[in-house]
Amino acid sequence: MKIFFTSIFLFVLSINVFAQYEEVTIRDIQYLDSLLDKGDRESPLNGDTVTITGVVMVPPYKSADPDSQVVMYFPGGVSFFIQDTSETDWSGILAAKENPISPELQILDSGTVVKITGLVTEYYTTTEFLITDFDASNIVGFKKRPEPVELTLDSLKELGTDINKVTAEKWEGVYVVVRNVTTFDRNSSGGFRIYDKNNTELTIGTKSDYYYGYSAPNDGTVLEYIKGYIETRTDANGVTLNPGFREDMKVKLYSPIVSNIVRSPVKVTYGQDVTITAQITDQDGTIDTAKLYYRVNNGTNNALLMTNTEGDTWQATIPGRNDSSVVDFFVYTVDNDNNKIMYPPDTTQNRYFYLVLGRTDLTIQDVQFSPFGGGFSAFNGYEVTVSGIVTADTSDIEGNETGTASSPAVYIQNGTGPWSGIRIFGTDADDRVRGDNVTVTGPISENFGVTQIGTTTSGAVIILNSSGDPLPEPQVLSTSEIDGLDDGTFQAEQWEGVLIKYENLNVTDENADGDPGVDEGTGGNRNYGDILVADTTDSSTRVDLEDGTHQYHNYWSSYLENLPIHVQAGNTFESIEGILWYSFGEYKLIPRKNDDFTGYVTVVETNTQVPNNYSVSQNYPNPFNPSTKIQYILPAEGNVVLKIYNILGKEVKTLIANEYRTAGSHTVTFDAHDLPSGVYFYRLQAGNFISVKKMILLK
Repeated sequence: MKIFFTSIFLFVLSINVFAQYEEVTIRDIQYLDSLLDKGDRESPLNGDTVTITGVVMVPPYKSADPDSQVVMYFPGGVSFFIQDTSETDWSGILAAKENPISPELQILDSGTVVKITGLVTEYYTTTEFLITDFDASNIVGFKKRPEPVELTLDSLKELGTDINKVTAEKWEGVYVVVRNVTTFDRNSSGGFRIYDKNNTELTIGTKSDYYYGYSAPNDGTVLEYIKGYIETRTDANGVTLNPGFREDMKVKLYSPIVSNIVRSPVKVTYGQDVTITAQITDQDGTIDTAKLYYRVNNGTNNALLMTNTEGDTWQATIPGRNDSSVVDFFVYTVDNDNNKIMYPPDTTQNRYFYLVLGRTDLTIQDVQFSPFGGGFSAFNGYEVTVSGIVTADTSDIEGNETGTASSPAVYIQNGTGPWSGIRIFGTDADDRVRGDNVTVTGPISENFGVTQIGTTTSGAVIILNSSGDPLPEPQVLSTSEIDGLDDGTFQAEQWEGVLIKYENLNVTDENADGDPGVDEGTGGNRNYGDILVADTTDSSTRVDLEDGTHQYHNYWSSYLENLPIHVQAGNTFESIEGILWYSFGEYKLIPRKNDDFTGYVTVVETNTQVPNNYSVSQNYPNPFNPSTKIQYILPAEGNVVLKIYNILGKEVKTLIANEYRTAGSHTVTFDAHDLPSGVYFYRLQAGNFISVKKMILLK
């Protein structure tokens, strides 16, 4: 009897909970009318809390076991796709629950019918459902998962292209299947892309742990089918298909696999022949032929027939050159089923290459040089030895960028100019400081698109030659030279790891990734500490305020609310310098310490009422370190000059250089991080009005 009344109580309670919010269908959330005319846009219920019912398509945890891994990645919680079995299009959505996760949700399995309440939200235009709570009352039944909807790639992308089709929106969150496609562009994270007989292309994502980090099919593999769930994104991937389980993909024909391409010798000098060795295998057949195509200084391709020396090993030898040259190459092979593979698959951006040098010692420039747009070094995977001056140490770049795996970083540079800087990695590097002259030995690797010497398993070995050496002058670049360029783009890649400077800057956006304010995590406003700045070219590029060791910030976290110095749109800098690096699809400048920022000025309008007299207030705080505010009042519009002088009367800063200001009250922030402690004077002139006041910088 107790059990009966308990069940009745839970049933009534669940009715009361669900009754608080409108019950809608998944289609009500997802449906958008007039897609061709209006395009993709927010859900009509975005921001609403509602109740929906659907069948779980993929469980939160593998085998519904909370001791295993989550299936579909969701930071700070779990997620799963659910679908309305009464519909096909507009019928699926990703449901997510932030920690803590209830025991009932931990053991949820596919085929479970759930009735859940949550908030409708958008993430890169993908509609998601954030569950408020989950307990036993949310489980309302069980049924077989619906079969995937049969689609062709041109249902998702424009025929013969990689261009998103706006009508793909109706398949967002839906379980679909595409057949008879070929794989290409595999990556180390487990992702790859596919194309059909019409050359229509689609990205295969790695949201599922069954695919993330696992070896993707070799390029050229023919798939009988691949099933998964559609995401429609505004980022570089666009429309993406995310398979859930391993059995969501079935291979029809395996292409040849080309791997372990190496050259001998590694350092090539005049007249040396170079032997290229590759491992070539075929999972369901044999290799018929293999060729090595090479060219010199972007000339015509020359074909060499590769010889099967033993087992899966194939070789060919490129004749020596008697002059400084760039020699690039790729492998082309055909198996007994006439499946063909070219490796690297994208020979426009990722050819193997080597430099023919008239010397045996390498420089940083030799190691960093990457002419094809892929960002890879000619020495990737090989051990090198180079020398340079430490331009940034772990006290400069602490490496705490929100949401990244960024770690403290050390950079060295050899002189000035392109390709002259590089990151060094390992415990030896952590002890080095700015101005150290070092010789570094270690393997070259690509770490999330950044070339570095040293890996987690084989750190750089460093010899200290001298200390206190002068640093190279920063390379002055315009913001237009870096603005929005892709990874490996020659114009930007040549400055990766180099000390650079932007001048005459205006802050065009306080937060490069969202609205001003703190980072709210997945589903909310994102703020990774990046601002956008532009010089006189009016092209904006990123400055990363979070990884360096200084007081400038864009309020990416609430703990910064009362800390100096909050950089906002409209603020200006005479210059910002630092190390150029690459992260999350963007080149960005990392200032190291306060002295990398010069001439910072922020003007805040505090009162629009027109006063009767000119006045200048005492700066506040006073004494100060390193910044203070100066308020002045103008009874009429006009040009204003505001300058800072030291105790000897020497001008040290110009905060306002004869610039127009409206009548009213104004506040200027003076940043003195690059000045020594002492007594200073600020002098304001507006028309015939002049005022001079004293202030004290106390460090």
